[in-house]
Amino acid sequence: MRALSKSKLIAFRQCSKRLWLEVHQPEARQDSAATQAVFQTGHAVGALAQQIYDPAGDGATINLQAAGVAAAVEQTRELLLMRKPLFEAGMSAAGGLAFADVMLPVMDGATPAWKMVEVKSSTAVKTYQEDDAAIQSYIARAAGVEVRSVCIAHIDAAWIYPGGGDYRGLLIEKDVTEGAYARSMEVAEWIGRAQRVAAQAVPPDVQMGAQCETPFPCGFQKHCQKNQHPAEFPVAWLPRTSSKALKDFLGQTGAQDMREIPEALLTPVQRRVRDATVSGRAYFDAEGARQDLLPYPLPAYFLDFETIQFGVPRWAGTRPFQMLPFQFSLHQMDAQGQLSHEAFVDISGDEPSEAFAAQLVRACALPLPVFVYHAGFEGNRLKELAQCFPALAPELEAIRGRLVDLLPIARARYYDPRQHGSWSIKKVLPAIAPHLGYDALTGVQDGGMAMAAYLEAIAPATSPQRKALIRDELLAYCALDTLAMVEIWKKFSQSYSIPQPTGSTQGEKAMLTQSPAHFESSSEVPFFAALMQHLMQGTMIPKVQVERSIGPIIGFFLEKALKARLGADLVMLSPEFPIRKSRLAEQGNNQSTNIDWLMLNLDAPELLMVELKTTDTTFSEDQAQIYQELQAAIESTGSAAFLLDELLAIKDASQEPGKYGFVLELLKTACQVRSETELREHLDSCKRARVIYLAPKLSKPKNWRSADQGWEWISFENLPVVLDEHEFADQWPTLREHLVSLDEATRSKRNRNEELVVGGKNYRELIKFSPLLKRARSEGAAMVVSLQNWRTVLPTMTLQQLEAKTFKYDLADGGKGKKDPKNWITGDQFLAQIAKLQPC
Repeated sequence: MRALSKSKLIAFRQCSKRLWLEVHQPEARQDSAATQAVFQTGHAVGALAQQIYDPAGDGATINLQAAGVAAAVEQTRELLLMRKPLFEAGMSAAGGLAFADVMLPVMDGATPAWKMVEVKSSTAVKTYQEDDAAIQSYIARAAGVEVRSVCIAHIDAAWIYPGGGDYRGLLIEKDVTEGAYARSMEVAEWIGRAQRVAAQAVPPDVQMGAQCETPFPCGFQKHCQKNQHPAEFPVAWLPRTSSKALKDFLGQTGAQDMREIPEALLTPVQRRVRDATVSGRAYFDAEGARQDLLPYPLPAYFLDFETIQFGVPRWAGTRPFQMLPFQFSLHQMDAQGQLSHEAFVDISGDEPSEAFAAQLVRACALPLPVFVYHAGFEGNRLKELAQCFPALAPELEAIRGRLVDLLPIARARYYDPRQHGSWSIKKVLPAIAPHLGYDALTGVQDGGMAMAAYLEAIAPATSPQRKALIRDELLAYCALDTLAMVEIWKKFSQSYSIPQPTGSTQGEKAMLTQSPAHFESSSEVPFFAALMQHLMQGTMIPKVQVERSIGPIIGFFLEKALKARLGADLVMLSPEFPIRKSRLAEQGNNQSTNIDWLMLNLDAPELLMVELKTTDTTFSEDQAQIYQELQAAIESTGSAAFLLDELLAIKDASQEPGKYGFVLELLKTACQVRSETELREHLDSCKRARVIYLAPKLSKPKNWRSADQGWEWISFENLPVVLDEHEFADQWPTLREHLVSLDEATRSKRNRNEELVVGGKNYRELIKFSPLLKRARSEGAAMVVSLQNWRTVLPTMTLQQLEAKTFKYDLADGGKGKKDPKNWITGDQFLAQIAKLQPC
């Protein structure tokens, strides 16, 4: 019986057929470029771990490749006797083979023992990594090694590299000793079952499924596909098959063809994809797409970024896995549909962000719409650049404010069977413009290849000739990305130039128009729209608290909406999360108040406390103070674990403990843990908290706390117009439209008592140039802006003069006071005049 390595046992845990192939046909494995990049990061982190855990260099490293398995195990046995740090220690017992990343000598009382550390390049501990640690510790102890503790060391995503090769602090540890020891019998069973599979003469009969990608992509997928009889219309082509009911159905029936799935289990988007796929005809809501683009007239930019990230930071001041932009492509289309192109790429090997940002600001100097494909990506990079380079922040934030995302429009309005369930630009482009394609490019053809090419270009060993060739390949690839956006824009706008904005109402321009072709079932949307209208009537009825009626509906969409708005990986922990007043007010009782929604930001990690307000009269400074004190408690202790203690105390004191127990289960499910101990560890990793008010724009207090303090005010108009990833995404625009109506609702409006002009004030608010342009694109003729003798003065002004000016803004209908038409210009006329101006 051959000993099975830990990696083969983990392969068995993923799929028994994968283990068999690893043993008998390893040459059939083809790892993707992304998987190979993960391996390379792992090797780099492993090498640094040796410096971190053995700074004096007294330890030893087992070289498996040079020594072979048997010799490596024998060397380990001898070196363990020397009681010095040991890396890649090989141990074999009980049918298993383990090579521990780090073994550190410790004392267990008077007994010499070892601390085992498994080093991972992830930013958090994953379930399969705990399996990994359980296997390693089981084999080590079976081999007679006295293992006192087992830890998993992973990358701290918040750590900032100080430079100079000082990587202390890169890794943080999680003790998994108890869990690893408790699973000894499980590990023994895994080894036994895996040995039986490895001994078979033929591979197990396992069909391809979710296990091919979970917990990581299998390198044998192409091999297995050769022996599969694929369905004519595979289930894999359906988007977002994550609902529990659908997953249960697929697991129970083994359905392979999308036609086998009952209608009731499919979302409207999935039904649309199925119908287009089976019929072979593309779905295109042409009028809806055209209406979506009407608020954004030509001229316009089309922008795309390429980024690089390092698990082990290379440049001082950067974080692990921080996305650092090194390239952009920018197409500009003028009012006549003529294209020009500008590009930037830095493969010098120096940190490229500042040069990138400076060139981007120069290239996007005109206040034009900036079309992108997946605005969350470019938007987050612009936000990060603005934080890094304050001198460029106003211009970068202005560009960010002008982003227009083509991806949600594509999702809502277009699907071609050739997309195979994906709205990636690389899938949409060949369907819309067959004469263009990424497979015609030489060298770089996707984002992963662009990252690999960049790494090769900055490597010291790369020749100047090869570096020049890589530069050309990168430029060609990124330019095709923005040219693809141009082609998509042409298809959706149905012209080479967008008409000037018409006198459409604000509501018609602000939302994605819901044309009949957009929905699979005509009965769904009218009901939801009618329901929303019914609920919103509550704003005009005394004593009705609209927040309570509309809150659960918002909560249904909130995780995806804030994920898109903030560009962060968010998880909803619990609605109406209880917190104990006594800890805050120090009164010693278990009375509680509630956080509307408690969420977790997996990227930070940090807690998000979200509060909903629906009128301009319900903001309470006392309530804000509670949030501020809770935020301070988390940051001062460096942990949010006390929230679990409070929840348990409230539960024990309550006459309805079952409800609080249910909240506890919600937290466990959201954090993907099984026990309170694991949940506590999860909360303990949250070192800070952010407070977010989701509330009407006009209700924001003048003395609102700053973003630097971890506070953010999100008005309803700031929510995304379309949600990319929600099973009921078709209903979101209706909800958002009604919420946006609350942004301008005030007590005086509700009581039909709009303020009269006071002291000659005949405008709604003062506004700067960049936000004015954004509002003009959204509202068009529904708004007016003040400019004395605008017909004579505006054509003579420069963009720089306009950017330095503060304007008066009001609504065209129902605005304040009287207005002289020669001094007030509508939003659509204003945009038309601006398009004619020169930068200087």
